[in-house]
Amino acid sequence: MATELLYLDDFDVLTAPATVTAVTVLEDGRLDVVLDRTCFYPRGGGQDWDTGTIRGGHAAFRVEEVRLDEHGVVHHLGAGEAWKESAGGEATLEGAAVVLEVDADRRAVNTRLHSAGHIVDLAVERLELPWVPGKSAHYPHMSFVEYTGDVPGEVEDVRQRIEQEVAQIIGEGSRNEIRFMPVADMGEYCRHVPDNIPTNKPARIVLYNQTFGVPCGGTHVRDVAEVGTLSIPKIKSKKGVTKVSYAVEDVN
Repeated sequence: MATELLYLDDFDVLTAPATVTAVTVLEDGRLDVVLDRTCFYPRGGGQDWDTGTIRGGHAAFRVEEVRLDEHGVVHHLGAGEAWKESAGGEATLEGAAVVLEVDADRRAVNTRLHSAGHIVDLAVERLELPWVPGKSAHYPHMSFVEYTGDVPGEVEDVRQRIEQEVAQIIGEGSRNEIRFMPVADMGEYCRHVPDNIPTNKPARIVLYNQTFGVPCGGTHVRDVAEVGTLSIPKIKSKKGVTKVSYAVEDVN
């Protein structure tokens, strides 16, 4: 059975009760814990996974890695021998009631970086640059959005225009909204709808200030002002693909 993804319809969820449905010991000695529901974000869409703690019994399980499989099941991986032993083994853990606690600082960093990528895309739209968004990455050491299309004019001029526009967008602030809908309906709200939207989780869009829609399963800020200072250090264009690199202040 697919895991209920609590982070999809709540901007701020960091803790929740859940029930253990399966526990497996991996070859490397770590535990793979599956729950009926989770607020932990698994890596995907260019955003890194959450870390944190699952508490139950007389010990805690440290979540070091989170993955979503093709069936929509979330796997929480980490070191938990003490946790398993405190409950008397794998069989006893199954069915146990637990409390989930996401590392708030890591989530905030990942969310700010992820939302910053969408702000770059909004700036590109406002500037009417002739680009189609492609892959992206939202990590502290590597944050960028790629577009199909060449740079119209001088690269430095376009870089400055995008940087000025993202500052304007963040300065304005926003009231973002989550909406679930069939993929076929997303074109009404989104400038670009990818043809490879995952089918192992509910389809949704996030509306930035009720005007700019993005099909996305990641975590987002409720207000773009939360992103803080966003800079565009570099734009590189090669063979019809333009890569816009960005950086968020105080993220490491």
